[in-house]
Amino acid sequence: MSDGPHRSLPLRRHWRKVLERVVTPSFSPGEIVEALYSALINDLREAPMPQVLSILRSDGQPSLFHENCVDKLEGLRRICPGSTAGNILLDCVIEANANGLTGDQAAVMALENASEAIYSSARNSIEEHCKRKESWSAINIRTSLKTAWNSVSCSELASEIMLGKATRMTRVGLTKRTGLDEGPPL
Repeated sequence: MSDGPHRSLPLRRHWRKVLERVVTPSFSPGEIVEALYSALINDLREAPMPQVLSILRSDGQPSLFHENCVDKLEGLRRICPGSTAGNILLDCVIEANANGLTGDQAAVMALENASEAIYSSARNSIEEHCKRKESWSAINIRTSLKTAWNSVSCSELASEIMLGKATRMTRVGLTKRTGLDEGPPL
């Protein structure tokens, strides 16, 4: 996983919460899925989604000029310098546009692909973190993450973000159990 001095950066806070839920047996698979959604949304918040939608929709009309659209999308990279999620989303939007998709179709496809790419990158970082710092079994973590990821609907997440009514967008924090009766299910 780690190739000498070129190892990955420390886990971001929202992905550490995913790791915490994966390694703690008292969290249900649904709670791990909730943490995955929350982490993906936290990463995607860095992306310039309103500007992307504006370019793709072109004032209500889908952009038919691929080159003009690509130039505008490439220009958005300066809005999110250093943002991995922002650059991944822009790459996915440009790819969707190159495949002939325009408007909201291109945005939904790009969000789905960006979510998968962000998760894949985070999964690798989580596994490396486990091998480097903790005594947890990376195989068990990989299995738990895969099981949770199979329950994640990237199309649902993309639709919620597109509609602007993403309930998970407004409630990015994870639910905490603080009462005596809120322990793990028996």
